[in-house]
Amino acid sequence: MEPHLSVWQETMRIQIGSLSEGTHQYHFEADAADISLGEEFRKPVAVDATLDKTGKQLFLRVQVRTTGVFSCDRCTVPFELALTPEYRMHYVTDETDAESLDPSEVQVVPAGLPIIDLSDDVRQTVLLAVPLKLLCRRDCRGLCPRCGKDLNTGPCSCPVEEGDGRWDQLRALRPGEN
Repeated sequence: MEPHLSVWQETMRIQIGSLSEGTHQYHFEADAADISLGEEFRKPVAVDATLDKTGKQLFLRVQVRTTGVFSCDRCTVPFELALTPEYRMHYVTDETDAESLDPSEVQVVPAGLPIIDLSDDVRQTVLLAVPLKLLCRRDCRGLCPRCGKDLNTGPCSCPVEEGDGRWDQLRALRPGEN
C-alpha cells in the first residue's frame, strides 16, 4: 500500500450511514500522485460532488478538474492540457432498482453501507478523459519527416518533394485541385 493512498481515501470518502435525505455538496482536493495518475499529472485534482439522497437510493454527480503535461503527438513539444471530466453514479441497495438505470451509471451496494469512496471512480474518469490524439494545438504542423525541424516555428530548408504522379488523375477530380 502506498503511503499517500490512505490519505487520499480519507479525503475522498463520503459518510452516508447517518446522512439525512436531501442534497449535499462536497469539495475534495488531492495530489494527483495520491491516486496513481502518473507523472503527467503534476497539479492537484479538484472534485466537486453533489449527492442526492432519497429513500434507499443515492444519486451522485461529480465534476473533476485537473491539468496534465503531455507531449504533442505531432511535434513532441510538451504542453499543458486542462481536463474537466464529469460522471454520474446511482447507488442502490436492490438490484431491481438498478434494472431501469444505465448500467454504466449504477452500483448495487449493500444495505447499511457507511461510506462511499470516490477515489477509484475519479481516477478512472480522469484517465478516460485524456484524448487518444494529444495535440499541442489544433493546427499543429508537426515535424519535418526529413530533417526533424518543428514546422510550427517556420519552414525547413528541405527541398519540396514532388508528389507521386500516379495519383495526379485522381487529384484532378477533387474540387480546387486543378
